[in-house]
Parts: sequence; structure tokens; C-alpha cells
Amino acid sequence: MTPAKTRPTVLIYWNPELQFKQLPPQSIGDFITIGPTAINALRRWPSIATALDKVAYKPDIWYHKQDGELVAGPMPPHPNFGRMISRPALHQALWHALEAENVDIRCNTKVKRYWETEDEGGVELENGNMLRADMVIAADGIHSKSWTLVSGKEPEIYPSGLAMFRAAFPIEHALADPSLRAKWTPTAERDKMGFFLSPTSFGIILFGQNTASWVWQHNENPETSTESWAATLSPEDALKQLVAEGHWGTDLRALIATTPQNHIVDWRLMRRELKREWGSPKGRLMQIGDAAHPYLPTTVNGGTQAIEDGVSLARCLRLAIDKHGSSALTGGAKVHNLLRIDRVAAIETTGMERTKKHRQVDFEQVKKNPELIRNEPAQWQIEHDPLAYAEERFDECFACLANGKPFVNTNKPEGYVFAP
Repeated sequence: MTPAKTRPTVLIYWNPELQFKQLPPQSIGDFITIGPTAINALRRWPSIATALDKVAYKPDIWYHKQDGELVAGPMPPHPNFGRMISRPALHQALWHALEAENVDIRCNTKVKRYWETEDEGGVELENGNMLRADMVIAADGIHSKSWTLVSGKEPEIYPSGLAMFRAAFPIEHALADPSLRAKWTPTAERDKMGFFLSPTSFGIILFGQNTASWVWQHNENPETSTESWAATLSPEDALKQLVAEGHWGTDLRALIATTPQNHIVDWRLMRRELKREWGSPKGRLMQIGDAAHPYLPTTVNGGTQAIEDGVSLARCLRLAIDKHGSSALTGGAKVHNLLRIDRVAAIETTGMERTKKHRQVDFEQVKKNPELIRNEPAQWQIEHDPLAYAEERFDECFACLANGKPFVNTNKPEGYVFAP
């Protein structure tokens, strides 16, 4: 790609773990929660909204203690919860939307390095090819190679000490177990979901129309925990670790036992200190999603904030060009960075607080008032509109950056201050 004179070009590099030569296969990944802010943003593209409505889970939820004792449910998801969607279905919906817009998608290409000049940014691929554009967007995850360009060094990535078993497979395997079939067979209208909560961990089981899924968070195992969708372990090994970390509910253990071989991933949960700046020195590269601000899965916000990033950045780039000309493209990216940093930092902090609170729930009180079991985001978090916020605050933020004046975000809890 070469820089255009009248219409700036954008090059996006994403997800190096999934290097496909064709449409991503249906067997990779379990499920992901997309919050209301991201769902509402995607509704601006009717084809995506329609596709996601078709594939989103519609679960009734049962909450249990670790040992399987039922404490609440069935309950529908809270309105603030968002939508649960299978990862492959989400990828497919976004993929088809990009194809419909005639976006040039190149698969099976790995970046060797990012680079920039005053006039353009680009990537050098491992096959030696060079791609150039007016703006490069690095959306390639927590291990993004873009940090060498952004800050001159790779930030420290360190283990959280935790990992998460994840699996998704055809539901007929799960329903072959009589106990699971009797209790967890979904109806034509509703899927079924179960939470198992302990003071230090949790497990989730999900029975959709065609797919059964489960996840279980546990202490990291150096022999099995990795950051790869390709490395799998057997149901027997997963059950062995489950039993070693306490007595878990029969239904969770039964679902693990029905999982086919080569379907369980032990995903290692890594952390990285949040950085304030996500752009390169000359402004020709901007990070988004986990490349900029990785979240632990327990915050239930990584996918949501990545989509918010995309909406915000796209709008800021367009506003910069429309208001100040193509030379302001890099300024638009800086506006996006400043508009987003406080919000993503606050969500990381409050997400960890919500997780801690959920694990310390008083089950006896929950039996009296089931609503206490819910662990939903606050109103300030779900009422945000990243596109509208970019439009409303762009001029002020652009001027503050140009004049070296402070800018105060309003898309965060009142009084919150990000302190890296």
C-alpha cells in the first residue's frame, strides 16, 4: 500500500496467533462477552448487527457454589451484561462485513517489524515484502511487535499466576451424558449457562443450540499452561487438575469428561503494565485493543474495549482530516489516545474490584436476594458511546494537544485519576 494524496490509507495488522489462508475455521475458540457499548457501536453496520443477533447466546443462568450447590437461578442475563457470542461466530461476522466493504484482507502474513518516517508508516513482513500506509494500526495482541517503535523497547509482560482451561465442541458429545442431557439440554428459545464460584476461582458451563463450552480458571501449570490455541491437553489431564484444586460441582466435572480430545486449551493469563502512550513518535502508528491495553479475561472487557477503540480511532481520524486536512491525520490519532486512556484504565481497575467482590459473595444472602449474585458493570461504563464521545470532545481535545493544555475526560468514574 502506498500513501494516497487525497484519501489517506490505513493498514491494520491483527492477531498473529491466527494466521489463516481462508476464513477462520469454526473449531477455534469458545465464547466471548461483548458489552452493550460495543454492541451498540456495531449496530451502525446492519449486516454485522444482524449476524450477531443470529449467533448470540440467549441463556438462562444458574449460579452455584464451588461444590455444585445451587444458590440462584434460573435468571436471565442482566441488561448491562451485553451479549455472549462464540468466538468463531464473531470472527466470521466481522470477516464477512469486511469483505462486503471490499477491504483488502491478506492472511498468513507475519510482521517482522514496524517502521515509520515523517510521511508514512509501514511494516516489513517476514517474507521480505514491505507495506506502506499513511497510518498503521497495530491490533496484534499483548505481544505486539509495535512496542519497539512506540517506546523503543518491549514492555515487561509477566505471568498473573493463573491460567484458564477453555473448550468448545459439538453439543451432542455433552448430551450423550444422561445427567447433562436431563439438566442442561437447551430449549429452542433459550440456552443454558451455569456458574460455579469459589473464593479463589470460578468455572462456567454453557449449552447452546449447537455447541457446548466451558471454562475454568486455575493456578498456572508450567507443564500445560501456554498462550496458544494449538496446544491442547486431554480431558483426563484437565480433570486431574480440577480435582487437585478442590471439590467442584458434578456438572462441571461431567462436561469436562465429555470433551473430545484436542479441544481443551490451557490458556496462560499474562499481565502488562498499562502505558499512557499507544502511538509511535512520528504518529504514523497507533496501537488498539490488547496491543495497547491488555485485560485479564476476568474483567470481561477485552473484546468490548477493542471494539470501542476501533470506533473511536476511526472517527478521530476522519474528524481530523475533515476539519484540518490530511496533514492532521497523526493529530487525530493522538486525540483518540487521550480520549481513551482514562476509560480503559478505570475499567481495568474496577474490573478487578468486581472480580474480587464476586468471589467474596455471601451465598446465604444470595439465597434470600438472588440479585446480589450478579456482577454487572456500572452505569457509567455501559452508557458510553465511543463514537458520540469522539465527536463531542474532538475539537476541545485537539486544541488542548496543540496548545499543551490539560484535557479532562468525562468517560470515567467521577474523581478517577489514572496513575501509571
